[in-house]
Amino acid sequence: CNGLSANSTIETCNGCNCFDDGWMDQHRRDHPDQPMLYTENWGWFQPWGQALGIRTPQDLSYSAGEWFAGGGAYLSYYMWHGGNHYGRT
Repeated sequence: CNGLSANSTIETCNGCNCFDDGWMDQHRRDHPDQPMLYTENWGWFQPWGQALGIRTPQDLSYSAGEWFAGGGAYLSYYMWHGGNHYGRT
């Protein structure tokens, strides 16, 4: 977070692997009273102008397993399928 959020805001992880990149350890240090929430386990991600990066189902499920084995409390699955509602509105 950029430090401009309310004091009661819960820090969450968004990325491809919040276990391997050290986010969990940092969160335990910086916010020991907050649950560990993984709100965006990106199944694909495409920065502007770069090639589309697609993760395999095995990689996605492995990162989910690592997350919970490491003490994670929540993982949102919506990003595994693009994180959108196209065709449902």
